[in-house]
Order: sequence, then C-alpha cells, then structure tokens
Amino acid sequence: MKMKTFVAVALTIAMNSACSSAPKKQSLQVTQIQQPQTSSYSPNPADVKRLQETNQCLGCSLAGADLRSANLKKANLQGADLRAANLSGANLSEVDLTGADLRQANLSKTNLLGAKLTAAQLNWSGDSTNSRVNLRQADLSKANLITAYLRGVDFSEANLSGAYFHAADLNQAILIKANLSKADLAGVKLSNADLTKVNLQGANLLGANLSETNLSNANLQGANLQAVSLTRATLNQANLSKANLISAKLNGANLSGANLSGANLLTAILANADLSGANMQKAYLHSAELSKANLSNVSLIQSDLSAALLNQANLSNANLSGSNLKRSSLTGANLSNVNLQGANLQGADLTETNLTQADMTKTNLAQAYLTKTDLGSANLQGATLNGAKLSGANLKNANMKNVVGLNSL
Repeated sequence: MKMKTFVAVALTIAMNSACSSAPKKQSLQVTQIQQPQTSSYSPNPADVKRLQETNQCLGCSLAGADLRSANLKKANLQGADLRAANLSGANLSEVDLTGADLRQANLSKTNLLGAKLTAAQLNWSGDSTNSRVNLRQADLSKANLITAYLRGVDFSEANLSGAYFHAADLNQAILIKANLSKADLAGVKLSNADLTKVNLQGANLLGANLSETNLSNANLQGANLQAVSLTRATLNQANLSKANLISAKLNGANLSGANLSGANLLTAILANADLSGANMQKAYLHSAELSKANLSNVSLIQSDLSAALLNQANLSNANLSGSNLKRSSLTGANLSNVNLQGANLQGADLTETNLTQADMTKTNLAQAYLTKTDLGSANLQGATLNGAKLSGANLKNANMKNVVGLNSL
C-alpha cells in the first residue's frame, strides 16, 4: 500500500513539473530567432530580445536573423548588422535603418513605407545572383535612400514612388517593372542597370548617370532628365513625351520607336544615336548634336531643329513637314524620300546632301547652301530659293514649278 502511494505521489510531482515547465519552453521559442539554413551568420540572442521588447536596437548584431513577417514599425535599427537577415513580408514602415548593413538580406514584399535608409549598405558583391539584396515587390514609397549603397539590388516590381534617392549608388541594380513615379533620383548612379518597363513618370533624374542602362519600354513621360548621361543606353519603345532632356548625353543610345513628342532636347547630344521610327513631333532640338544619327522613318512634324547638327545623319523617309531647320547643318546627310513640306531651311547647310525624291513643296530654302546637293526627282513646287547656293547641284527631273527666286539663280 505504501509503495502504491509512493508511486502515485511521484507521478503527481512529475506531471506538475511538466506542466509548470511548458510555458517556459514556449516562451523561449517565441524569443528565439531562427536563422536561415543557407546563412553562415548568427544573430546575438540578447540583441534579438532587446529588439522585441523595446523596438530599438542601435548597432545590434542581427546578421542571419529570421524576422519574416515581423512587425517592426517605427523601429530604430540605426547601424544594425542585418547581413543575410530574412525580413520578407515584415512591416518596416517608418523604420530607421540609417547606416544599417543589409547586404545579402531578403526584403521581398517588405513594407518599408517612409523608411529611413540613409547611407545604408545594400551592395551586391557581384559574386553570385544569390548575394543580391532582394527587395522584389517591396513597398519603399516615400522612403529616404539618400546616399545609400544600392549597387546590384533587385527592386523588381517594387513600389518606389516618391522615394528619395539623391546621390545613391544604383549601378547594376535591377528595377524591372518598378514604380519610380515622382521619385527623386538626382545625381544617382544607374549605369548598367536594368530598368525595363520601369515607371519613371514625373521622376527627377537631374544629372544622373544612366550610361548603358536598359530602359526599353520604360515610362519617362514628363521626367526631368536634364544633363543626364544616357550614353549607349537602351531606350527603344520608351515613352519620353514632354520629358526634359536639356543638355542630355544620348550619344550612341538606342531610341528606336521611342516617343519623344514634345520633348525638350535643347543642346542634347545624340550623335550616332538610333532614332529610327521614333515619334518626335513638336520636339525642341535647337542646337542639338545629331551627327551620324539614324533618323530614318522618324516623325519630326513641326519640330524645332534650328541650328542643329545633322551632318551625315540618315533621315531617309522621315517626316519633317512644317519643321524648323533654320541654319541647321546637314552636310552629307541622307534625306531621300523625306517630307519637308512647308519646312524652314533658311540658311541651312545642305552641301552634298542626298535629297532625291524629297517632297519640298513650299519649303523655304532662302540663303541655303545646296552645293553639290542631289535633288534628283525632288518636288520643289512653290519652294523659296532666294539667295540659295546651287553650284554643282543635281536638279535632274526635279519639279521646279512656281519656285520663288528661280530667276536669280
């Protein structure tokens, strides 16, 4: 009987001990942060606990921490080490990550609305695709990324509208289908970046470096691209209507099929650029450099190309009706089959230019230089030729009906 009583008491004690220890074990699991299996980093448990209890952890060691879907709204993580941390789906809205190290971190679908990432480290080592910081589909609208190190970051389909990137390093970044509307990207480095189908409508890119960047099918409508470098950039089918491209460098860029209607290209450099099939109606190209550019089949209706340099450019089959080419230089250019109806070419230099079969009905060629110009089979009906220089010009089969100033030639 005594033995049975002893066993019963022992069982009771064991059960009570198990029940009392269960909550402690559960509490430990809550505070413990799992680190990704692929990470070689280990977070500091004390720092993790401090973050969870106070929502503040300046300079904390959280490298490799698993913070998926964590609610860290308005947390202070200045200077924290978050290398290779998993923050996917976390709420980091209005968080302060100034100077934080987020290299190799996973921030996909993270909410970083209004977050502060000034001078934060998110650089890609370039070793492998997996070492890129992942911010795909993240919300960074109105975030502060001034002077942040963002080289090679994957921002695919991220919301960056109204974000502030002033002087940030975004070289080799991936921004495919990202929303950067009204973002401030003044002075940023974006060379060799992929911005395919990106939305930059109304964005400020003043003085930015986008050389050799892929912007095909991008929306840059109304964007400020003044003094931007787009040397050898890919902008085919891009929407640049009413964009500010004053003094922009677009030499060697691919702008085939792009929409540049109403764009301001004052003194822009487009030498050797491919603008074939582009829509440039009512574009402003005063004093622009377009030597050796491909402008075949381009629409330049009512555009201003006064004093522009178009030497050896290809303008075959282009539509320049009603355009202003006063004092422009087109020496050695190909303007075969071009439409120049009602265009103003007063004082333009067309020396050795190919204007065969061009439609120059009512075109103003007063004081123009047409030395050795090929006007074979061109339509010059009603054109003005007062003071034009035509020595050595080919006028075979040209329509000279009602030409003004013909008697003075």
